[in-house]
Amino acid sequence: RHSPSTPPCAAHPPHPPPPPRRRAYTLVQMVTALVGAASSGLSLTSPVLLSLVWESCELPLKISQSVAIMEVLHAMLGIVRSPVAITATQVASRLWILWGIVNLTPESTTTSVVTIGGVLNLSLVTLLTAWCLSEIIRYGFFALKEAGSQPGFMVWLRYSGFLVLYPLGVSSELAMVWLALPVIRLKGLWSIALPNPINFALSYDVVCVLAVAAYLPGFPHLFTYMLKQRKKVLGGGGGSAKKSV
Repeated sequence: RHSPSTPPCAAHPPHPPPPPRRRAYTLVQMVTALVGAASSGLSLTSPVLLSLVWESCELPLKISQSVAIMEVLHAMLGIVRSPVAITATQVASRLWILWGIVNLTPESTTTSVVTIGGVLNLSLVTLLTAWCLSEIIRYGFFALKEAGSQPGFMVWLRYSGFLVLYPLGVSSELAMVWLALPVIRLKGLWSIALPNPINFALSYDVVCVLAVAAYLPGFPHLFTYMLKQRKKVLGGGGGSAKKSV
């Protein structure tokens, strides 16, 4: 029996509005998603020449990817519940590819493609497509979540899109390194040669090869983490969300 003071069909009280800090964070996420969408749109509507693609989206891409450093800081401060190590790894790899590979050798990375099996052409366009679509889905999901809305299709995209976009992004990143290495070796970019006053030598091309080697354990670890998150949220069949996320 219901208490006399409580109507039998009383509605649940509305959720309190998110605190100002959460609203500000949601706003930043939405703006970043729009920047990512602009970058993706520019890359897909530019002329076929890859160099023009880079010219079209260089500035918004650099801005949106560079401010991602804040994601690591937010995870460290507990503003978001993302794992610090995984977030730092993802952000660091993108910043390295952007500034230490693509921006360093645009004459090769923004004008050439790597063909795999005569079918798949990896280039700057595939890199931007994977990066930007991933950001649009992820930031869009978090923004809607903070606004109190979780459409089923958005939950599914958040925990299923990576199945295609993550391998495409990683393979495109490795393709960028492959295209950049000959130029880095030829010009000695970011390298320190002997003799010099500090008696220290550094070959940046070797650093790049070592960084690529780190992808071997890194990719399976991150991909497995996302698979576990997907199973937790969508269940074994990957159909609809099991619980609120």
